[in-house]
Parts: sequence; C-alpha cells; structure tokens
Amino acid sequence: MATVEQDIANLKTDTAELRNLLRILGEEIREFRANVDAAQANWEQRWAKLEQEREKERQEREKERREMNKKWGELANKMGTLVGDIIAPNIQRLACELFDVGDLVDFSEFRSITHPTDKSRFKDFDALFIGSRGIILNETASTVRQSYIEEFIAFIPTVFEYLPEHKGKRVIPVFSSLYIPEQFVRYLTANNIYAMAMGDETMEILNYNDIPKP
Repeated sequence: MATVEQDIANLKTDTAELRNLLRILGEEIREFRANVDAAQANWEQRWAKLEQEREKERQEREKERREMNKKWGELANKMGTLVGDIIAPNIQRLACELFDVGDLVDFSEFRSITHPTDKSRFKDFDALFIGSRGIILNETASTVRQSYIEEFIAFIPTVFEYLPEHKGKRVIPVFSSLYIPEQFVRYLTANNIYAMAMGDETMEILNYNDIPKP
C-alpha cells in the first residue's frame, strides 16, 4: 500500500514538473515568436527605408540628368555667343600676333559658302579670316569629339574648292573649344592643326610650338 501511495506521490510530482516545463516552454515559445515578429517588423522598416532612399536617389539622378540636359541645351544655344564673343575676336588677335597672313581681306562668322561648280554642296564656316597671304580656317565645337576633328581634317584639303579666288595662300587650320582634352590636342598636333582653348585669361593656342612653321 505504501508503494502505491509513493508511486502516486511521485506521479503527482512528475506531473507538476511536466506542467512547469510546459509553462516554461510556452513562455519561451511566446518570447521567440515575439522576437521573430520584432525582427520581421524591424526588417520591414529597414526595407521600406531602403526603398525610400533608393527612390530618393533615383529622383535626384533624374533631376541631375534633366539639369545636365538643360545645361547642354543652353550651351548648344550659346554656340553663336561662343563664336561671336570669344572665338572670333581671338582669331583676329592671333592673326596679328602669331600667324603671318598679311593684311585683312575678309573676316566673317557663320559664313555659308556654296561650291562654285556644284550648287548642291556648301560649307558653313564658324569663323573665317582671309588675309593677303593666308587663310585662318576655324572650326569651333562646344564639346570636342573625335568625329568633329575627323570631319575637319577631311575638309581642309578641299577649302580652295569653296575659295578658288584665294588658291595658293597658306591655310592655317584652327580647332577651337573652351576646353580641349590633352589626347585631342595631341591628335590635332599630329595632323598639323592648331588647338585653341581657354587659357588663364583668354583663348590661346595650346600647341603653337609643336607644329612646324612654313
């Protein structure tokens, strides 16, 4: 009888311990779920913040792109100002200071000349200085590109087709821009073309001493 009573007592003790363990386990499960929910909420908040930052960056990039396009458009629209206000006066100055082209015969900006024998062909000159002994042939670009230089190089040998009355005069080709990267200066020099860009105070020839003089 004592054994049965002891077994019952032990069973009650084990049951109490099991209930306590289940209670503790339940508390731990609830705490784990709370931690998981908190972690998920934190992750969702961080993800939402990251998405907001990405959207803000995208809007800023889009704004910068629009502003840059606007600036390029304004620069393109100011091409006439670039030639008229900056390039042309310096072409005339350099004609006197550096290039032995003789007395001024004609000078013009944005001059379009039709080919004398082929009326379907014409050439637009950004700035053209014609002296009694030589011609300064200027090509101006707001942005320097290889293709622009190549086109200029290809045109130079044909200049007297458009100016036959000046055939025999020395041709001085000048490629101008506010800024000309060094690799393009070297390429222009290799093709005996003067590179003119903005110096400390005014426009200057960047490769004057690197091109053989006649």
